[in-house]
Amino acid sequence: MSHEAVQARRWARADPAHFDWQTALPYAAAREAALLADLGAPGGRLLEVGCGEGGNLFHLRGRARALFGVDRYPAKAAFARGRGPDLRLAVADAARLPFRDGSFEAVLLRDVLHHVERREVVVAEAWRVLAPGGALAVVEANVTNPLVLAQAAAVPAERGLLRSTPGRIARELEGLPGRGPLEVRMAQPLPLERVLLNPGFGRPALACSPLARGALGALERLAGAALPRRAWAYVVARTTKEAGR
Repeated sequence: MSHEAVQARRWARADPAHFDWQTALPYAAAREAALLADLGAPGGRLLEVGCGEGGNLFHLRGRARALFGVDRYPAKAAFARGRGPDLRLAVADAARLPFRDGSFEAVLLRDVLHHVERREVVVAEAWRVLAPGGALAVVEANVTNPLVLAQAAAVPAERGLLRSTPGRIARELEGLPGRGPLEVRMAQPLPLERVLLNPGFGRPALACSPLARGALGALERLAGAALPRRAWAYVVARTTKEAGR
């Protein structure tokens, strides 16, 4: 089975339960919002490439003058479009974005690169549509984290995570022409809510329990003390395009 077929088999349908988990489920939604807390383009236009059902755009409301999203799967784009009249959605391939050069003051790639075959093409295309002075943010899972490694081993459509490391993501952004300073931070030491509260195989109802939420928070703090930062679950990388480029 081809790479595209494996991805389509897993992701082509909209997943309302995942959207609810990401935006409304206690504890999980707050963690999602915190992961994106320092991203946005106040007063500008923000594009998310590979927006899925629109959960990230939901958390980015109020952090840009206009929010745009693209996804290659029509069902996901249609679902995201229905989440609010302020969202502008299109069906498009991440390697061939239907926008002019410099159209956006911010571009977000969240959990996209490990799903594509030619990562460098997708990064270059995101950079092309970014305006001078704008910011590109890449948020990717880190395979050196035990939970992420288990996901890569268990789910064929997630095998691209085996290529997802902080060093590789930094190198992919370091080579961009005319970039400004590169900031890389690690987030979420051991996000057990992604397993225990998962709507597919976990117990989302646990999120309604203050005791369960407290236990998850305590476990996360313990993991933060035990795991080296380079092994935390998420890489958040951000760089800017210098004016005049």
